[in-house]
Amino acid sequence: MTIAVSQDDALQLAEAAYGLVEADPSRAGTLAALALRRARGQRNPDAEVAALHALSFAQYELGDPQAIRTIRRAVRIGERHGLTRRTALARRRLALDLAGRGAISAATRELDLAYAALDPHEQARSEVFRIALLWYAGTAIVPLETTDRALATLRRQGDAFWEARLLRNRGGLLAERGDTAAAERDLTRACRLLTELNASSAAFRVENELARIALVRGDLPECLSRLDAMESQDVAAPAAAELALIRAQATASARLRTESLAALAEAQRLWKRTHRDDHMGRLEAIRLTLLAGDAPAGRELARRTQRSFAAQHREVVAARAAALALVAGIAAGVTRRSELRSARQAAATLAAAGWRGDAERVRLTIARAAVELGSPALATRELAACTTLRRRGPVADRIEAWHVEALVLQARGDHGGAQRAARHGLGLLERYRETLGASDLRAAASEIGVELAQLGLRIALAGSDNGAALSWAERLRGSAMRLPPVRPPNDPELRDHEINLRRVNAEIQHEQRAGRASQTLRVRQGALEESIRRRARHAAGSGGLDTGEPSRSALRSALGGAALVELIELDGTLTALTITGARLTRHELGLLAPVTEQLDWLRFGLTRLAAGRQTREQREATLAGARASAQALDQELLAPLIDAVGDRPLVLIPTGALHGVPWAALPGLRGRPLVVAPSAATWLRLQSRARRRAAKVVAVAGPRLRHAAAEADGVAALYGDATVLGRQQATAAAVIQALNGATVAHLACHGQFRSDSPLFSSLELADGPLNVYELQRLSRAPELIVLSACDLAASETRPGDELLGFAAALIAMGSRTVIASVVPVPDAATKRLMVALHGQLVAGRSPAVALAGAQAALGPARAALAGFVCLGTG
Repeated sequence: MTIAVSQDDALQLAEAAYGLVEADPSRAGTLAALALRRARGQRNPDAEVAALHALSFAQYELGDPQAIRTIRRAVRIGERHGLTRRTALARRRLALDLAGRGAISAATRELDLAYAALDPHEQARSEVFRIALLWYAGTAIVPLETTDRALATLRRQGDAFWEARLLRNRGGLLAERGDTAAAERDLTRACRLLTELNASSAAFRVENELARIALVRGDLPECLSRLDAMESQDVAAPAAAELALIRAQATASARLRTESLAALAEAQRLWKRTHRDDHMGRLEAIRLTLLAGDAPAGRELARRTQRSFAAQHREVVAARAAALALVAGIAAGVTRRSELRSARQAAATLAAAGWRGDAERVRLTIARAAVELGSPALATRELAACTTLRRRGPVADRIEAWHVEALVLQARGDHGGAQRAARHGLGLLERYRETLGASDLRAAASEIGVELAQLGLRIALAGSDNGAALSWAERLRGSAMRLPPVRPPNDPELRDHEINLRRVNAEIQHEQRAGRASQTLRVRQGALEESIRRRARHAAGSGGLDTGEPSRSALRSALGGAALVELIELDGTLTALTITGARLTRHELGLLAPVTEQLDWLRFGLTRLAAGRQTREQREATLAGARASAQALDQELLAPLIDAVGDRPLVLIPTGALHGVPWAALPGLRGRPLVVAPSAATWLRLQSRARRRAAKVVAVAGPRLRHAAAEADGVAALYGDATVLGRQQATAAAVIQALNGATVAHLACHGQFRSDSPLFSSLELADGPLNVYELQRLSRAPELIVLSACDLAASETRPGDELLGFAAALIAMGSRTVIASVVPVPDAATKRLMVALHGQLVAGRSPAVALAGAQAALGPARAALAGFVCLGTG
């Protein structure tokens, strides 16, 4: 922006600086300081006040705590020299600074004094400040008639800049109260005006609000896309703090706790630096503490925050803190009736101040607490007052409303009604999940509905209807994997980052093998992974969730002579449901904790055996320990079912940590064909999928595996016409192209499961690791894929038995069967197993039968190879 003024005219310089603030606050501050020196040199008080005003505005935008001292000085000088209009303009600025520090009454006095001294045009501009004061005061009663009149005045004057500022502030307040459609209209026009005026800083704040509205609407991909587009911009600390807060809220809504806490910490750091009021951050900190599962700490923090705001006479913000204290009390199981009265007062305070959504949210919490305290009548009355929230609120609130209704009906003995209410709530979750395209967002969304699904399951298990128990066990189990796969966005920068990440990872491995540190490369790796993770989340869902629960008749028909075992964990206790022929039987297995303890010991033993660096005595001791743990697991998980399942082939549906069981290690499963699936619905869908007619076989040998080339050649020789990619040929691009549409794919590579970030789990190829994000670019996943690698059957298990990992991604992408290991495996023995496995596949045996037979035939080497499982369908 060119400043076409005389450098000797202090007043013109000051006014030019003021006009520049929302485009370039740093440059405006420099110009205002120059104007101030000129004004003092010319002994021009009018110009001095104007320069101080512009300087204060720039300091405010930059987060400089000196802003309030600067504007106070402007007011004093203006009063001393009788500059009525100039002083009034400075008072408006002072009012905003005072409000930002929580001094609402003083801010209102200053604004009223300013308003009385200004002409109609400046009074219209003053509505910008009045709306800001309402926000700081926590009042969401938007004076639409007053602001409409002000906007009309500004338009008549051709004052586009101030029109945009007023639309921005009003739109933000409308968004806070839940009027998202009206807010979006205001903000969209404001953004257009500010962009035309090159007011980039102000436009940035409007984009912030539009991202918040997308979040309230439930469009998480759009919200994240907007936030990521803005984050690359160089903005002042206050605007950056607002951006960080919205990111904290967005990632919290997605149940991404670590990312949300990091974003909140960044917002709080910036607020502290600028001495701004961070009441939104303090409230968000309480919510995140609760989301992290620390209810006692969240309750104490909410109570302290409530007392702090009450002492400042900030009733509205104190009311919001009181509501969070009640939420924390419910989570901690320490709610008292006296707290209900306090919460009802908080709801009344919020409603009177225009915070309709927040008021209804408090009443919903009161209803939940009333059920917990044995007052279903009170709960019903409070729930009836939440009609707007139930119709138009955020999806998590609407699901919670159905949850509370289900609890009320359960308390009244209407178990059927409670289950119907729970199904309605889960239906909302399913429709919300359909809007998401990224695997991690889809999986994390299940946590929102876990309590509802558990309520339905609890009711079913309390009765004798095993069919209902199976239905509820399936209702929220691996739901994300039943959605049509969505390929990552076709974003050139995303593709570049994927390629660069592979190069960086290859350099890190090279440095590690050379014994050198690679901290710089690690930082680069982290930055690239974060960018890829964020950009992948911009993908929108395509709908099409298969919500139908599998019928027993369909399962019986598909099972044939096999048996299905579905494991269910509820309140720390394991239950199994088995289907054999026409029988659906329930089995109580006891506590989960002893089972997971034995599983940990078994996995530890198999990992040590695979490493191979042991003396004969150590190996024998490790093998004995692993066998003892396997025997204990067999007694806990299989022995109680043996009368029901006999020696049939099995379809196993694990839960939680049991997805990591090396099932072939259990004595009762030795040589038995078995398939492991995330849910019965997923198994049935894969089982019924038509097989591809045209055969396309691919064998890949990765680097740094002594037997990989011989293994790939041996596998390919069994099929006759197969594509072999050996070592240097096995680049990521070549492997992706070869895998696309394959009927059988075999990959002998080093594998890495990333428990810290499972979608970066990878196969090592000639030019570096191939991770899940790149794998998801396949348009047709292989029908059968064998991962002759360590750990790649492992998954991170999220609430709702949602699985994230390399093998899980392939199942979600449509692979019928994935054979992989849940633990590390030895290279040489794996080669023998793989050649035997493919020999049986070529002979016409199913994958599950082929794997069981190959494992059983290996004799002494079998223990180290028990980690291989057949996933999907057999």
